[in-house]
Amino acid sequence: MIEKYVNAEELRRLLSTLVVLLAALAIGGLFAIIVVPGLRNANRPNFPTPMDAIVSEPGWLDPTEFPPERGRVIPAVDPKTLIESSPKLVARGKELFEADCVQCHGTRGEGNGPGATTMNPRPRNFTRPDNWKNGYDLAAIYRTLNVGVPDTSMTSFSYLSRDSRMALAHFVQSLGAFPHGTGIPGAMEALSKELARPGEKTSNKIPVSMAMAKVEQEFTAARPLAVAIDDRRPGAEVLRRIVKDPGRASQVLAGSKKWHEGPVQLAASILPGVPGNGFSVSAATLSDEEWKQLHAELLGLAGR
Repeated sequence: MIEKYVNAEELRRLLSTLVVLLAALAIGGLFAIIVVPGLRNANRPNFPTPMDAIVSEPGWLDPTEFPPERGRVIPAVDPKTLIESSPKLVARGKELFEADCVQCHGTRGEGNGPGATTMNPRPRNFTRPDNWKNGYDLAAIYRTLNVGVPDTSMTSFSYLSRDSRMALAHFVQSLGAFPHGTGIPGAMEALSKELARPGEKTSNKIPVSMAMAKVEQEFTAARPLAVAIDDRRPGAEVLRRIVKDPGRASQVLAGSKKWHEGPVQLAASILPGVPGNGFSVSAATLSDEEWKQLHAELLGLAGR
């Protein structure tokens, strides 16, 4: 039928064009299915692998459940036990030095650690008495550990406990065979005052879940302040008139027994908190007689 409108040559050209068009569509479809997703994933930023919360570590959204712990007595600290050098202090100081200091000061404290070559000025050589900016007596070394040395790579080590800083100071002194002296007058006295700690007693600790269970066990909601609608006694009439939230009003009165003493104390307990405490602002218009009636009514409800 088509031969009536086109000759054989034109028909071949139409079929060739159709074949090329179909091939192009097929290639485009394969590109969209195979290549495009790969390009999209290649440009996707890397996200860190999700981590599970560490049990008993603070800082997570879930409440940490530590085991119950009894309070303990922490004895007072005698500064002399930290100021006078001892093998135990020096050994502790060596552990800290090897963990935090050898990268700059070297294993023997000569200022030639692996990181020293990039530092200007170079780290302190603890084996020699030359050019110590803060001094090399015990108080001076402790102060350097507290505040660091400005314009150098020596930063503060105040994150260490006082005991650890003193142990590190003793080890630093042990690296140099020269006399270290006593330093500035009054410095050791100030150091003694800083190191002294009175004894203390820590409190008992319980898990959050146990504390919540204890609160629920001890808490008893007060009965709502309500009287029968057909109760026409004067106290009941006053109560219905000024109570807007029976549950909240009852809880407020349950939290303080001062109002039990008399009508004046009752008014003092109610009026400052209206209307947020469940009582109406109309309580301010009650007469002395009505306060007496209300007080008697509330005492009766409290004893039911």
